[in-house]
Parts: sequence; structure tokens; C-alpha cells
Amino acid sequence: MKTQRTPLYLLALGIVFCFLFGSSSVHAQQVKTSLYLQKYRSVFLGFGPRFLNTDPGTIVTTFVDDSPSMDSFNSTFDVKDGYTNLGINFGYKFGRYRGLSHDIVFDVTATSSYTFKFGYSLGWNFLFDKGDKNLLFRPAIQGLVANTVFQIGQLENNASYIQVDELQYFESELDVELRSASITLAPRLDVTYVVAKRFDVFLKLAYDLSRDNIQPSLELSVPEDLRTEDSPRDSSLDIDGNNPLVLYNGEKLESLPYNPSGLRATIGVSYLWNR
Repeated sequence: MKTQRTPLYLLALGIVFCFLFGSSSVHAQQVKTSLYLQKYRSVFLGFGPRFLNTDPGTIVTTFVDDSPSMDSFNSTFDVKDGYTNLGINFGYKFGRYRGLSHDIVFDVTATSSYTFKFGYSLGWNFLFDKGDKNLLFRPAIQGLVANTVFQIGQLENNASYIQVDELQYFESELDVELRSASITLAPRLDVTYVVAKRFDVFLKLAYDLSRDNIQPSLELSVPEDLRTEDSPRDSSLDIDGNNPLVLYNGEKLESLPYNPSGLRATIGVSYLWNR
């Protein structure tokens, strides 16, 4: 009886061994050779908090247009001690599940004081097998160009038209904004969980690094509810002269009182397809 049981016992061990290691090898081979796990393209949508670090104070703006009636604009805008808003993040990403990867992103904060960012990132994907799902870690470096806007009021048309240089606006009013640009470099870490063949969920953490904002200007534009196909283009005026005259806490404004640097966090979902 003993001599009969030993071969059966060894046979059972062999079957278990082959099942465990053989199936793992087959699964690993599938992971390695699957087109789905080699290259991808994707569109994505995400949301997250956006923090704008500001120096609290008061911006006083005066401007007189070039029309015969000399329409004037006077505004006092109080800058808060920082802004926290919801950001919307959407874009396109592509690359290899193991290896080099890219993404192109638009990031918008839709509030009265808003920021629009356009960026590109270059990173490297590290893929980990989690059962029938996959987890990716992606360290990356991102470059962004951004515009930040403070909406400070409306210039009313008190006569026939508002004139800025050679442009004539016949609308009843124009929106007035202070705008500046910034260039940012951001180290970033993405954590992505591939939940299905066509979908993943992700978390992106980035820290924007920038010295200051540049090219401050006063922008005048036709409000969206008044805009037509014949409306003139927007007008942009430098603020280094006396018309417009822009003061911040009583001093001539040279750059808007905010720092582009800070943390960005985004969670979202992607739709994937192979290439």
C-alpha cells in the first residue's frame, strides 16, 4: 500500500506545482506579449483642488477710453489671502505600459479669478500585476504655460461706442480683467489602476515650480451674452503707463500679486484603446 501511495503523492505534488508555476508563467507571458499591455492611447477627465497663493491687498484700476465721450473705468478689487477652487483637467495620453509615456493636458479653474493651463509631461511607466488588474506608477516631469485672470468689473458705454486704440465697441459694456502669464516646471507622480480593458482610474500629484508671473495686462472683451459674429476682437493694454493706471496697495503694479507655485492634485478616469 505504501509503495502505491508514494507515486500518487508525487504525482499530486507535480500537478499542484505545474498549476501554480505554470499558470503564473502563462499569465506572465500573456502580460508580456499582450498588445493591450504594450502600447496605449487614451483620453482622460479629472478633477481636483487648485490652490492660488496670493498676497492680500487692494488693486485700484483707472482707465479712460479713446472715444469722444471718454468713457471711464474705476475699480477697486480686494485680493484675498489665497484662493481654493475646483479644477477641471482633461487631455490625451499615450505611450507604453512599461516604458516611456507622454500626456498633453488642459487644466481650467472656472471661477471669477481663474487660471487656464496647458501642459506636456514626459514620464516612465512602471507596471505591476495585481491579479487580473494592473497598477502603474509614473514619475514624470511636466512643463506648463498658464494664464491667470482677475475679473475686476465692467466698462460701461455712456454714449455711442467705446474705443480702444482703433477698435470701436458698440456694445453696452465690456468686461475688464487683469491677466498675466506664467511658465511652470512640475515634478509629478501618477498612480493609475487599470480596472478594465478600456478604463483606468488615476491619481496625479504635482508640485508647480515657478519664479513669478510675467506680462501683466488689462484685457477688455465683449461679454459672452452680448457677443456676435461682428464683435471686435479683445483688446490688451500694457499696464506700465498711466492709462490704464493700476496700483497695488498704493504702488504701481508690476506683476499680479500671486505665486504660480504650489501643489496640484487630480483624480479621474481614462478611456483607453490600443495602437
